[in-house]
Amino acid sequence: MAANAKGLAWIALPVAAALVTLLARFAGANATTAGFAYLLLVLGLATWGGWAVGAAASLVAMACFNFFFLPPYGTLTIQDPSNWVALITFLVASTVASRLVATARRRAEEAQSRRREVEILYDLCFGLFAASQRPGILGEAAARTLQAIGAESGGLYLAGEEAPVTTLGGDSEVDRNLLQRALETREIAEAGGTAYLPLHVGGTVNGVLVARGRLAPRTVLESAGRLLALAIERERLLGEAAHLEAVRESDTLKTSLLRAVSHDLRTPLTAMRLEIESLEGRLANQPDALASLGGLSLEQERLSRRIDNLLSLARLEAGVARPRPEPVPPSSLFRAARENLSLILAGRPVEVRVERSCPDTWADPSLALETLVNLLENAARAAPPERPLELAAGRDPEDRERIRLEVLDRGPGLPPGVKRMLQGTRDLRRNADAAAGDSASGGLGLQIARGLAEANGGSLALLDRPGGGTIARLILPAAPEPEEVEG
Repeated sequence: MAANAKGLAWIALPVAAALVTLLARFAGANATTAGFAYLLLVLGLATWGGWAVGAAASLVAMACFNFFFLPPYGTLTIQDPSNWVALITFLVASTVASRLVATARRRAEEAQSRRREVEILYDLCFGLFAASQRPGILGEAAARTLQAIGAESGGLYLAGEEAPVTTLGGDSEVDRNLLQRALETREIAEAGGTAYLPLHVGGTVNGVLVARGRLAPRTVLESAGRLLALAIERERLLGEAAHLEAVRESDTLKTSLLRAVSHDLRTPLTAMRLEIESLEGRLANQPDALASLGGLSLEQERLSRRIDNLLSLARLEAGVARPRPEPVPPSSLFRAARENLSLILAGRPVEVRVERSCPDTWADPSLALETLVNLLENAARAAPPERPLELAAGRDPEDRERIRLEVLDRGPGLPPGVKRMLQGTRDLRRNADAAAGDSASGGLGLQIARGLAEANGGSLALLDRPGGGTIARLILPAAPEPEEVEG
């Protein structure tokens, strides 16, 4: 539009000069009146076409003024020296006036352009942040931004994503090199009429907005990119807020479930225990019935222990309980674990080895004991009754600040499903199938044992034992050495 206006101004220059000259001659205007008429001509053309047109108009007006209104008429010769002063004054005045008019016009255009840019950004800001506060509107925000900056097509590419979140005008083709450059340099990259706007806020690049068409000025593009980056960051924060709210509700539900499980499961288990003891007294003279009751008692004890383990782990994960570490000798843990499994270990040899230089562990005694009881119970169920179980303790050769507690058996080893479960996530719901499928080998118990070990600041590993069997290795921190008191 501006180029067309300048072109028309150049065409109008000779026509306007001729028209002013004819009108002044026809009206019989004197030199002063003609000079003012030519000055108005220069100002009008400068306003229309800019300073270059105004300067050319000044020269044309000076020539016409000299030729038609200064004696000798019809020539460009000047006889009176005072006319030289008048002519030069006219030229300077018209040139300066045209320059001032052109400058004022340019600044007015710039002000108008800035106003349009502010209006664009205001509308965009209102559309991105004030019009809607609901999550999940990244696609709408990107489309609104593309339309605001004048893009005919484009798309939003989030950092780390290959496909666009949304596209405008069915756009899908992008230059991956320019896309990567915009992400790395955080500067707008342009090629072939396409602009790649990096979206960064707080030092983090959220993605790139690809835009094609007659786009707004670069300053508007940069500001629009920052607004969209803020919208993306707001979307992330809204998602995190929703997740935190879900976590809080989950913790509340977990606490309620803990109370329900503690009451609804412990009560029938206690009744089962009392009934089993009563039946044992009444069936004292029936060996076959007593053997069946013994197996039932073992299963009741195992179920009760599993419930206790699950409750302990759930309390830790919910933040209801916290580990309270203290120095615990490994030999005390081994002795307590054997006493807890007296029925299961009855008649089975158990060998205990504790290195003389082995320090105490630094762990919560109850959690460490529950972990060892689970490992020892699984080993007892996996290994043949005539094969001994082994308990060993010593410093970890790879880290002298940690203690290695091991439960060794000569069973068939763990199924692959249980190994994969222990190497993966701690989420019991995700591992329910694996644990159920390998319940014969204590998959759920081992999963709980790993959770309890990690809560104690340790780790659990399962290894194949040379010669057959499994090594369940529990790594716990070593207790700090007592400080020597100077006498």
